[in-house]
Amino acid sequence: MTRLTYTKALDRALQPFGFTREGTDWKRLRGEIQDWVNLQKSWVDGSVTVNLFAKNLETERILKSIPCDEVLGIVQFGQRIGQLIDGHDRWWKNDPNGPIEVAEAVQVYGIPWFERVQSLEDEASKWYGRGTTGSWRKPNLTVLAVTLFRLGALEEALALFEEPVPKTAIPMLVTEGRCVQRWLRDQARANAETR
Repeated sequence: MTRLTYTKALDRALQPFGFTREGTDWKRLRGEIQDWVNLQKSWVDGSVTVNLFAKNLETERILKSIPCDEVLGIVQFGQRIGQLIDGHDRWWKNDPNGPIEVAEAVQVYGIPWFERVQSLEDEASKWYGRGTTGSWRKPNLTVLAVTLFRLGALEEALALFEEPVPKTAIPMLVTEGRCVQRWLRDQARANAETR
């Protein structure tokens, strides 16, 4: 009898939910949202954990189309399975029950985590911090702005860039933010002209 591997256990657990395997990654599409499960192996001790990521492909397409010296894209929203289980990072090593435990954890905690986001409104609030302050410190500031634009909240999107840029802001994020800000202003002008 062959021992069940983490890869086989995850494959069996995720296929019924529409995930397709690519190496140690499983992906599925839900409308515009791509859900991604990643089996990560530690190069230090060979232990494993699972990372969960999600992104909106249409929002990413829009971001990539915005002219900028930096390559715009989505820093995928993610979570580690252990954080969902009990708030701690979890790694499995040399555990005969590990593959089954990991697969069950993904079904019990991971699938509901993906499915709590069903709309652009959910993405804005649950992934990107809509309504919170400190815009320039958010790694997904540009994604939040484009998501708000897609929701028809152009003024709210532009307001994200009105906060003063802190001295400690990451220069690349400021450059990206300014590119999206210019693009949003162009959209606002185009909307005004068509009225």
